[in-house]
Amino acid sequence: MKLSLSRATTLVLVLSATLATSGCRTQSVRPPTPALSSSASEAPKALPPWVEEPFGAERLHKTELWLGEQDPQKRSFWLIEAELELAMGRLQEVQQEVRRGGASSQSALQASRVRNARTALEKIAHEDSADESQQKRAQDSLASADTLLAQLGQSRKTTGVPVIARAQWGAAPARAALMIKNSGGWKKITVHHSAEADPTPLDGSAASSAAALRQIQRSHLKGKTPPWGDIGYHYLIDPEGRVFQGRDLAWQGAHAKGDNNIQNIGICLLGNFDEEKPTQAALDSLRKLLDDLRRTYRIPRSEVHKHADFRSTDCPGKFLKPWVEAYRKGSGSDSAAHAN
Repeated sequence: MKLSLSRATTLVLVLSATLATSGCRTQSVRPPTPALSSSASEAPKALPPWVEEPFGAERLHKTELWLGEQDPQKRSFWLIEAELELAMGRLQEVQQEVRRGGASSQSALQASRVRNARTALEKIAHEDSADESQQKRAQDSLASADTLLAQLGQSRKTTGVPVIARAQWGAAPARAALMIKNSGGWKKITVHHSAEADPTPLDGSAASSAAALRQIQRSHLKGKTPPWGDIGYHYLIDPEGRVFQGRDLAWQGAHAKGDNNIQNIGICLLGNFDEEKPTQAALDSLRKLLDDLRRTYRIPRSEVHKHADFRSTDCPGKFLKPWVEAYRKGSGSDSAAHAN
């Protein structure tokens, strides 16, 4: 049977009105759906799997896994929504811990988790690709993050240099089952160089450094036996002095072998310092990072180590070793690093 144009139009209007006034009356809250594009080819595909999951730890886990499969450079509605939900969820986890137990010996680690969430929220709050609702929710959550940091007796900043969050350099999700929770605070710091056999070329841009970090993380996730749960270092520094967040400080690192990783923060400078000298920008950021981590976790200068202090290795290279040794002694580290 064929409908006339006027009858077909009337039928569409009736169906539209019916759909608008019907539907599920559940009380659960769903993320807002992006507006449909005028182009059918740009209409959103099937919803991500985590959207149908009840709010809670499993939803956060699925969200993190889904994010690891996406290209972080393609800023879609759902990618931003997933980053936002994950950051807000991590923030809520710490809030619940504080409500249950108040300030504790773990407050520094809790504050680290809050700052990581805060970095992601701040990015979304000022991101042009985010819609107004996402920006507002991120902005509101920033205020909650600052309040929580105050409750924990911590400042907003971790270091004297900005830290580029995992989401910004496109880190794959960590595998919690393959990692060990850090406990008892942090007592030492170890400095490394990346010294890869086939390194990603660096051109001075943040994008090339991010690509280098993704390659290092892939080698740690897929090339280790037994498999690792994440990139082994807690912080990485590129030749331009940018500091990147590596493994979250909630977790023990995988950079100094075995029990040497216990309560040991790992910092890696990108480059091979058996063949080249570290840049002054990288050394300046390393000094600031070391100073602030030592101050935050009350780590004595004598507990700043070279990788070679724990095993037979040339790491962190002949041109960086003197700097670390001089820093540990508290004198002349810059000149030592650039000596012939």
